[in-house]
Order: sequence, then C-alpha cells, then structure tokens
Amino acid sequence: MKRFSLVLAVAALGAMCVAGAALAAHARPSSATPLTFQLVPSFAPATPCAGTVSTHGAPLAVPSCNPPVQTSAWLTLQDPTRAAPYTGPADGKGRIILAVVCFNPGTTTPSGQNPPCSNAGDQIDVKVDSFSQGTRCTAVIAGGICTAANALYNGKVLGVSTIQISDHNNVSGLACDPNCPGTVTALPFSVGAQCTAGACNYVTSADLTVPGVTQEGKRAVVELGQIQVQDAGSDGNLAGASCPPTCAQNPGDGSATAFVQGLFVP
Repeated sequence: MKRFSLVLAVAALGAMCVAGAALAAHARPSSATPLTFQLVPSFAPATPCAGTVSTHGAPLAVPSCNPPVQTSAWLTLQDPTRAAPYTGPADGKGRIILAVVCFNPGTTTPSGQNPPCSNAGDQIDVKVDSFSQGTRCTAVIAGGICTAANALYNGKVLGVSTIQISDHNNVSGLACDPNCPGTVTALPFSVGAQCTAGACNYVTSADLTVPGVTQEGKRAVVELGQIQVQDAGSDGNLAGASCPPTCAQNPGDGSATAFVQGLFVP
C-alpha cells in the first residue's frame, strides 16, 4: 500500500511538473512600444552588377556597382543632383509608427485607457500610422495614377513584414488550453494604403486588417522582420474587397519593393 501511494505521489508530481512547464510564462520585456521606422529607397544588391563594377571607399572596401538601381520600376524620389526628369528639391520622406493601444473595438478611436486594457470587450490593438510625401512615378500609369515620369503618385502601396508571435493563445492538449504558451510559425503581415499626390498617409490597426489578431491578456511578444513598402505594379492597384487596409498584390503586374526601413546619412 505504501509503495502504491508512493507511485501515485511520484506520478502526481510528474503531472504537476508538466503542467507547470506548460503554464509557465515566457521571457518578455516590461515595454516595447511604440516602434518608429523611417523609410528609404530600396536598391538592388551590388552583385550581379548590370553596370560598372567598382569598389567602395575604405574602410568598407568591398565590391560596389555603378550606378545604383532601384528595385522598384515604378516609384522613386527626386533629388537636385539627379538627371532630368528627377531633378528637384529632395522632398521625399516617409515613416511607419506601430504602437500598442486601447481602441474601442472595431475602430481607431482611443478608449481612454493605456494598455493593458481592462474595459469590457476586446480593445487592445496595434495602431499602424503611415506617413510619406514626395513619392513619385517613373512612368505613366493610366487613370491619373501616374501622369508622367516624376509626377506625384496617386496609386496604392503595400506595407509588408513578417511576424513571429510568442504568446498565451495556443491549444496543445494540456491543461492550459486554450491559453498555452507557444511560438507560431513566422508569417507575412501586409497592410495597404492609398496615396494621393505623392502622400501615402493612412491610420489603421492590426485588428482592422486581420480581425482578432491582437488579443489582450495573452502577453504577446511579436518579432518583426524588415519593414518593406511595395509598389502596386503596372496598374497602381492592389487586390482585396476591403483594400485598404486588407490588401494583396495582383499577380504578374511587376510589383516590387520600393522603400525599406533605413537611415539617410547626409
């Protein structure tokens, strides 16, 4: 009898250890919001080089390619030293701000709280605030989207990144269901925006783009890949009945990355 009791005790201890490990919180910071990403034009890598192979100045004496080639065939920025028709004041700039906020559900109207959100209903969300100006065309696109080379752009753009979430919103067949800690497979997350006269200014949220993607009380650590802004190809348009913000590329339209997160050093 004593041996049987001992076996039960050991088994119970083992079950508690498993449950404890499943319910344990993952590593997380005290805060990581907001995030601000400045945008710069995206250029093709130095190799293979379609121009003249050169060498960068010391101390970064590595192969380079002359001239730089933008990855987008449709969008660009002007500069006083560029060849015509792209000569003009350097007025192009852009940024994307991501911030964890408390919104009234289904809106971008603040609830009056700071996270964590304790009002009734799911409120916590990630605000996506995009701004740009001086976005210009490299060729004519019908419908007034691009009236000439270096004209201000009136089409759509697609912000793209990858997200990898570690949170307490997983089902694993253990006692913690449906609040088990876990890390999801990295997946793409895209948000579209409409540009007018070269300005791509738009405020939306993660939940408005993918309903229910952000949930309060789940202690989500979200790892982000590189922020990219893609052009909308030869027609300046994106796919999706609710676009923006829920948008996708139209296959075969020659879309490419136009801008990426980065720095400008004068």
